[in-house]
Amino acid sequence: MPDILNTALSGLTAYQSALSTTSHNIANVGNESYTRQRIQLDARTPIRQGPNFFGQGVNLTDVKRIIDNFNTANLRDFTASTSRLNVFDAYASRVENLITDSQGSLMPAMDGFFNALHDVANDPSATAPRVALLGSAEIMQQRFNSLASNLQNIGDEVNGRIRDNVSQINAITTELARLNDTIDRLSTADNQPSDLLDKRDALIKQLAEKISVNVVQQSDGTLNILAGTGQLLVTGSVSQNLVAQTDSAQPDHITVALQGSSGNIDISNSVTGGELGGLLDFRKNMLESTQNQLGRVAIGLSEAMNAQSVKGYDLNGDLGQNMFSTVDTGHLQGVFGGDYLNNGFDVGDTISFDLQFDGRTVNVSHTVVAGDTNQTIGAALLAGAGGINADANVTDNGNGTYTLAGTTLGVSMTFSLHGSDIQFETAGGPSSLGNNLVVTNLTDGVANDASLSLASLGSSSTRFTAGTVASGSPATFIGPSTTSIPNQGNSGTGQVNFSITDITALTTSDYRVSYDGANYNVVRLADNVTVASGAGPFNVDGLDITPGGAANNGDSFIIRPTRLGALSFKSLTTDPNAIAAASPIRTATANTNIGSVAISQNSVVNAQDGNLLDTVDIYFDPANPAGTFDLV
Repeated sequence: MPDILNTALSGLTAYQSALSTTSHNIANVGNESYTRQRIQLDARTPIRQGPNFFGQGVNLTDVKRIIDNFNTANLRDFTASTSRLNVFDAYASRVENLITDSQGSLMPAMDGFFNALHDVANDPSATAPRVALLGSAEIMQQRFNSLASNLQNIGDEVNGRIRDNVSQINAITTELARLNDTIDRLSTADNQPSDLLDKRDALIKQLAEKISVNVVQQSDGTLNILAGTGQLLVTGSVSQNLVAQTDSAQPDHITVALQGSSGNIDISNSVTGGELGGLLDFRKNMLESTQNQLGRVAIGLSEAMNAQSVKGYDLNGDLGQNMFSTVDTGHLQGVFGGDYLNNGFDVGDTISFDLQFDGRTVNVSHTVVAGDTNQTIGAALLAGAGGINADANVTDNGNGTYTLAGTTLGVSMTFSLHGSDIQFETAGGPSSLGNNLVVTNLTDGVANDASLSLASLGSSSTRFTAGTVASGSPATFIGPSTTSIPNQGNSGTGQVNFSITDITALTTSDYRVSYDGANYNVVRLADNVTVASGAGPFNVDGLDITPGGAANNGDSFIIRPTRLGALSFKSLTTDPNAIAAASPIRTATANTNIGSVAISQNSVVNAQDGNLLDTVDIYFDPANPAGTFDLV
């Protein structure tokens, strides 16, 4: 027969454990990480006495947590998603407040500028509206710069928080690996320490607040924890550290990599949840887009105002100049020449000078003879016996233009005559050899007192080092050119330059140019579409892109056309009289006219055309066919 005292004692012992478990549950009522525990009771093996079996009492076989693994996994996923959205929303709200602020945003500043511009148009000769326009232009510059700077500061803050999150994730995964080891040592096949399991689950929930994870339970009771698309953070008692590192493609970005024995593996694109995922998502899908859009507005405004300004006349009687500057735009273009006969081009002088562009040197010469005019001298410098067209690398296009092929594939410069000046403009993009035209080695063979005048053309960002070229004093036209960001892992010596040439086609995307050993491939990062492929140069979305140098297979470059547009926006005009608010064309009707013909409107097509300085008479000759006229 069973021992009655032992049977009773087994019950007392079992329910004493049950009371202890209940006390433990009550004691942890305020512990959010605690999971309620319940004892598992099983009857002892009975004893056979004759034909019957008699029980021997009860055993406590396990203390189990009351937990639903399905709900736990859902809670973990929900936590990661909520953390990501909270971070994204917090930063998105800051950006929204910057852009939409009724006082400090861009719109009030632009409204003030255009209102002031309207006042100048209504009374162009008055000084007060001009002064007010300069003030509003300065305010607009400050607003662009301030908004861009604030957005840049947010980007720096995001980088800092990415570093902090990576440090916290590493601390959590290290503790999880230690807990895995402890649980493995203390557990049996059917029994595990519930409190340590709670602590481990709580740590995983904290980890999910930082990064989205997947949890896989192993047969020994330990957990493997994976991030992203399957990168192991914890396996058994071993944890893998994350690294916050500088992006090799974009050095102002901090990216997330998994530390490995053979090198770090960038997992930024596969991080989808938690604070870390929210930070990366915000930077990629909102912050950079906002910076690019703001930059495009600045570039578009600068281009539009400059294009109009250079077509007008100011109160000083001069052609207008650019009102604003921002990132480089346009082609390398300008004019050189001037009033030759009053600038040392004397009869009998043999004028000679060199033009240096993209690895080419073109020697230009002309001997001034009696009867030469500024017009004939300009024509001779362009297409005479010693003119630009005489160079072997220059092609006569048959329409009064002449094209010099550069040494960089696809890069060229076209020359033409406008008035007495020689106008030039490049095609094919800015070369890595330098997007410049150098005018040098000017001599006249006698007194060496000849000089050439240099001038800008239109609203291009082309500038020059001096306004005049003289003997011993060369000058350089410096064309618009921006160097792309080379990947820090590039092994070649290649370089990719670009310039904005068509603001109407400009997008807000960044671009990646990569070399595959045979071709360059241009990818628009906003939609990951390959928009150009080949040897280059390329014209893509309003950009001239020119590869150069010797790239190796796998080398890549990042192009950010508009990112710095607002940060570099600047108002150039400081003199109220220099605002070009008048048309350079005046029309008048002769008092003796008896017909009704009138000129209703006029505009300047090329502000640098030398013929603009001449008066033009429109004469209806009775001897001519009806409806035709002479331009004199």
